[in-house]
Amino acid sequence: MKFTCTIERRGGGWLARHSGSTVGTVEVAAATRAEALEKIRNELQYRIELCPCSGVSGDRAEVVTEES
Repeated sequence: MKFTCTIERRGGGWLARHSGSTVGTVEVAAATRAEALEKIRNELQYRIELCPCSGVSGDRAEVVTEES
């Protein structure tokens, strides 16, 4: 399952954000770009596994980024 996320530098760190009807709004902050992408991927994966209404079984979260 693909999720389009924005990623941008904020202060001394990075902010990654996704907003959609399947999992709602997800926003994470981290010190590095790679860490922000890993954190948002993990949170999206958690949410698709948690929500029975998504109908997703064994699907993996894939993050597609848009730079801000």
